[in-house]
Amino acid sequence: MATHEQDSKAAERRFDKGIEAFNDGKLDVAAEAFGDAEIRFRLAGDFKRAGDSRMMIADVQRQLNQLEQATISYQKARNHYRQAKHPLNEAGAILSLGHIERQQAHLDLAQQAYEDAQALYLSLGNAQGRGNVAMAMGHIFLQRGRVEQALEYYQRAIEEYISAGDIINEADARRSAADILRLFGRYVEANSAYTRCLEVYRQQHDTFGEVDALAGLARIALEQRLLDQAGDTFAEAITLARNIEYELGIADCNLGLAEVAYFSNRADQALASAQQALQMYTDQHSALGTANANRLLARIHSRRGQLTYANSLMDRALRTYQAVAYRVGQAEAAAELGEIQLQRGFLARALDSFHRARLMAQELNSEQVVRAALVGTGDLYCQRGQLAQAKGQYEEALERIMRQSGPIPQVERAVLDLRLARVAMLGGDLGAAEDSLENARKLIVSERLARDLTPCMLLTESLLLQTRGDFERAATQLSEAHNQAEALQMPLLAAQALLELANTRLARGELEVANATFIEAGRQFRQLESTGGDGRAILGVAQTLIGQEVWDEAVEDCEGALLRFNQADDQLGRADAELALGLAQRGKEQFDEAFNHFERALALYRQQPQPLGEADALYARAGVFLVGGDFQQALEELAQAIALVERVMKTLKKPEQWQLFLHQYADLYAQHAIVLTRLDREREARASLQSFVQVAGADKVRGSLETFEASIPLQGEDLIDSQLAENQALLRRLRQVRKGVV
Repeated sequence: MATHEQDSKAAERRFDKGIEAFNDGKLDVAAEAFGDAEIRFRLAGDFKRAGDSRMMIADVQRQLNQLEQATISYQKARNHYRQAKHPLNEAGAILSLGHIERQQAHLDLAQQAYEDAQALYLSLGNAQGRGNVAMAMGHIFLQRGRVEQALEYYQRAIEEYISAGDIINEADARRSAADILRLFGRYVEANSAYTRCLEVYRQQHDTFGEVDALAGLARIALEQRLLDQAGDTFAEAITLARNIEYELGIADCNLGLAEVAYFSNRADQALASAQQALQMYTDQHSALGTANANRLLARIHSRRGQLTYANSLMDRALRTYQAVAYRVGQAEAAAELGEIQLQRGFLARALDSFHRARLMAQELNSEQVVRAALVGTGDLYCQRGQLAQAKGQYEEALERIMRQSGPIPQVERAVLDLRLARVAMLGGDLGAAEDSLENARKLIVSERLARDLTPCMLLTESLLLQTRGDFERAATQLSEAHNQAEALQMPLLAAQALLELANTRLARGELEVANATFIEAGRQFRQLESTGGDGRAILGVAQTLIGQEVWDEAVEDCEGALLRFNQADDQLGRADAELALGLAQRGKEQFDEAFNHFERALALYRQQPQPLGEADALYARAGVFLVGGDFQQALEELAQAIALVERVMKTLKKPEQWQLFLHQYADLYAQHAIVLTRLDREREARASLQSFVQVAGADKVRGSLETFEASIPLQGEDLIDSQLAENQALLRRLRQVRKGVV
């Protein structure tokens, strides 16, 4: 008896020594003391205290991230408590065992442990324990992505804690429920829950809970893009977290501040804060935290144009989410990985990522991720030239926004309207493009993110202005878009605006300035790892060379652009490159090769379909027929091209816009009239010209006709008398046709 009493006293001293070392952070010393205490308690026959000692050993091992050893220790503690016939402590050990299994993503084992603990708590009538199990089960179902069931468990935990009179744990359960409500976009309810929790934490002087509640409120503000409010709340939370050395709280707030900086277009600040958060999560062995930080870092590097590194970081985040079986993070990361892969030109991989993201998001009822996957897939289809499919994806995303309960994310809606405007432009429905653009403009002006979306809106507006032939206004818009994008640290958008500015200069015949602008745009696209953008810039250079009749270099650049478009599976760019390559080869009088490229361009434009591109290809192909003297076939091509141009023109809502639009096609109408005249169909030639003049005026087409008339040879040793007579007769008839109309 005396020996047992001595062992018990010695064990208590060792246990107390372990507690002292544990509180001082001397974990190795603590583990040794608790181990010694456990042995002495067992020798004394005190299995309850032996279980307490083993539980403390498990806690030490958990802090040291020795998860397998901790699992064994919790099992031993459970056995000690069972032998001591202390079911309440046994249930606690089983609950802790479930926590460690969940931390290792052994979700089935964790759930079994929780259910075993629940059975004991039910037999004991212990509401506190039942609440703890319900909370843990909520975490399990959240990790599995079954968020509705998770919310049910959190609500059950709230009820149990109320029954037990445990207001702190009740607040914790409400905060977990608020996290789910925020995930569902039910911001009013979530805000109310976080606020209620915050009041409890402050009343109970629970600073850790206060930090977490403030972080939740900041997250709501961040997701609603109330960036100043989010920044202030995260700053308040991080100050509290530092006062109590709450490392994970500091990391969470740093990550939140990084997102605020990211959405405020302060990329350098976002990068620094996210890297700091990542280091803290790594030090604290928080796998979920490191995944969240890597995901944000990937988005930051993607915006900075460092796509390869961004891809690597997002892959790493996705693998971590998979390792901890966190399906919500998997879905979000898969959608964002798809965006990066799309920018890199890896369309097959991107499509697979978007598909996986959408499937997971549908299982999780995560509308935001479903919409992100739809938008990404739409962008992919647009790049592939599948405009109808792209439109379908965008429209489905827009429909989902409009029918969701709660506040409509207007910024997201505006982004979709801008995409629909671009698809409508490419598809030749300029009226629909104008409607979508106007919808976006109204939303952007009224929303707090106006400064962020304005460059994109200006770029889209300029594309519509270019299509309508208003190159002067388009250039003004593009200069403004470029300057704003640079100021907001949006390098890809800035490069795109510069590229389109070069296109307006090309359309206005400013070939040298356009060439220099295309070269600079190409340099920026290469820095951003944008294969498709680089292809567009090279193609632009080729087009300026075509205008300068530098045929060999133009062919070389067209082939270089075509190679990049093929690498990026950019069918829109490929069609334009095939057309330009045909023009360059026609300039070299390689008519068969030119015709083949025109044929390929025409097939691509029809497949997409792009009616104005198709009209350009038909016009180019008609030129080859004219060289071969096949006037009838050339006439058919020109007539089809005019029909397409007029079909697109009539989609413009304001007839006063028709004039500027049709000015771009003066050469097409002039050539049509010339071919009709060659075929002795002067009356039809006059009618064709008259239809143009009534809309666009006479100046443009008169200049085109006079240029052609001046090119008709009326003398020269190479011409025989019959050819001279034929040319003189054609010139007289053309002048009569022209004077009769213009």
